[in-house]
Amino acid sequence: MHLNFHIFENAATTAQAVAELIKEKAQNTTAESYVNIALSGGSTPQSLFELLADEYETAIAWQKVRLFWVDERCVAPTDVESNYGMTYDTFLQRTFVPGENIFRMRGEEIPEFEAERYRNLLLKELPARNGYPVFDLVLLGMGTDGHTASIFPNDLSLIDSEFSVAVNTNPYSNQKRLTLTGNTINNAKHIVVMITGEGKAELLKQLNENHPETKKYPMAYITGKVDYYVDKAAASKL
Repeated sequence: MHLNFHIFENAATTAQAVAELIKEKAQNTTAESYVNIALSGGSTPQSLFELLADEYETAIAWQKVRLFWVDERCVAPTDVESNYGMTYDTFLQRTFVPGENIFRMRGEEIPEFEAERYRNLLLKELPARNGYPVFDLVLLGMGTDGHTASIFPNDLSLIDSEFSVAVNTNPYSNQKRLTLTGNTINNAKHIVVMITGEGKAELLKQLNENHPETKKYPMAYITGKVDYYVDKAAASKL
């Protein structure tokens, strides 16, 4: 199995390519519809959010874009570890995305209750297929251990969970997380995995070659319509 790669010069041009993809999807919506996007946290998406804030305020039809979250740490939105908080600080505080188009995971709530609330919210706000919500675009990253969303190598059961949103525990920090499950992510119309830097080059090589080692990587089970947007450093071993 070979992955579908789009390779760019550096992290900045990788982020710009994803921004242009969002712009295109917003332009292609009908008058009555939205482009529904699930966002991830982390340093690579942060560069995208900064770019969107600085250069795409008027270039994208933000009234046609609705934002959801792939995962969230179970902390308050003002906490430095909050994925929503990072997105707000770098992007959403500029207010050109309508507030009614923002659907955050509430990390400050009791996790199990919040997972249920978010499941119900997704079923209300999004179309469904095979019992799972359908996003137009899911933006993912990948950890150096091969994890994606908040699905970690120590527990692959969330790949095929019956629930669209679940609670998980980070095995390294024991911090609770809310996360979309594998079935929800794979149900999306389009999945984009943003990866930059040479630190994940070997991992990408293994995934691309379907190395036996990858069976323990959650990223290997993201098998919907997936495009990898990577810079030359991350692609250096392909």
